[in-house]
Formats: sequence, structure tokens, C-alpha cells
Amino acid sequence: MRIGIIGPMDEEVTLLQAAFTINETQTIGGRTYQVGTYHNHEVVLVKSGIGKVCAATAATVLINTFKVDAIVNSGCAGSISDKLQIGDLVLSDKLAYQDFDLTIFNYKKGQVPEYEQYFIADHALVAKAEAVAAKLKQEGQLKQPGNALPTIVTGTILTGDQFISQKAQSLAMKEFFPEACMVEMEGAAVAQVCTDFKIPFLVIRSASDTASGTSPDDFEKFVQLAADNSAKLLLGLIDAL
Repeated sequence: MRIGIIGPMDEEVTLLQAAFTINETQTIGGRTYQVGTYHNHEVVLVKSGIGKVCAATAATVLINTFKVDAIVNSGCAGSISDKLQIGDLVLSDKLAYQDFDLTIFNYKKGQVPEYEQYFIADHALVAKAEAVAAKLKQEGQLKQPGNALPTIVTGTILTGDQFISQKAQSLAMKEFFPEACMVEMEGAAVAQVCTDFKIPFLVIRSASDTASGTSPDDFEKFVQLAADNSAKLLLGLIDAL
């Protein structure tokens, strides 16, 4: 099984690069794809860049050029749930665009024409990630600030081309997506591409901020902690596949 891995930023691929044995690199469309192994599993890692188009391009190349069998998008997000704090993790069961709006034509908020409102993650990948997350939490490998143990849930992740920094923005999204846990800038785009090509996918996110007035400062302070949480869970998932 060849696993494609997308991290948008340097912080989100640093731990993964250190863990993988890289045998080959290819630059396609300005992005470097690192082909290698992790504990005898084939992996292809790419730093996509930030935003939906960057993520979609990276996912398409992973599928068409590198023939990956599954894709995992790992990284940081802003929590929009009162039950989730910095360092907590969400495994995607479904994803939607929070900034796509054709409701004037009677589509649901976030729904792209000819698609459902939500893109559904692979159930087998979710189940394996849940088991790995529980184990890593028990072992104390996943952390909140201050070394508390994080909350880990399976839930809805929203995607849009904007950094959400105000509580009012979070509340507006919750009107349309009341069950949403986190918001970020790439996951649903990866999910849409994988849906098109019938490739199993999963998005893993750890909260770097709480999508509130202090979000920019919190993000700068906790981005590496959140990125490492997601990466550790991803490494454990690869071992379980």
C-alpha cells in the first residue's frame, strides 16, 4: 500500500520528514514530492502550500503521478467547538466547504453542484486512526499545552480560504454546520479530489488555536505542538495499515 501524505506548511511536515527514509524526490508544479518508506510502508510526502487549490493540486499529482492507494492530510486547525481546546485532535468523518455558497440556487451551504454537501472520509481509515489515537493518548505521546492529555474526537471539519480569527465568524459557521469541530484551509479540497478519483482519504487536525480573538498569537505559539500531534497520530496510523 502506497500512502500519500499532504502537509500544508513546513511545521506540518518536519516531524514526518525526519521519520521517513527518503529514496527519491521529484519536483512537479513547484512542489517537491518525497518518495520513501516508513517501517516498510511506502509513502509519498508533499508540502502542498496553504489553501484549497494548493491542496487539490498536490492530491491530484499524488493520485495520477505517484499512484497512491490512500491519502492522509495532516496538520493544524482552529477549534470552533466549545469542547475542544488547543492541542485537541479531530479525525474527519466528513468535511465541507464553509466558504462555498450557492444557497441562492437552493443548494445547501457548502454544497458544490453535482456533489453532496459533505465529503465522507474512509471508514476503515477512521476506525484504525481512532484505535491508534487511543493508544498514543494512553502512552502520553499526544499533548496539550502544559502536557495535559488532549481530547480526541471523530467529527466534522470545515474548509475555507481564510484564517478564522474571530468568535463571530465561528458562530456564523455553526449556524449552518452545528456539528462542526474545526476549521482549516485544505481538507475538503483533498477530500473532493479523492472522491473524484475514488481514493480513500482521512484528514487529521490538531487545534493550534480556538478561532477566537487571540487566534493569530495562539497559532504562532502552538502551531508546532499541534502539527506534531497530528504527525504522531499519522505515523501511528501508517504502522497500523
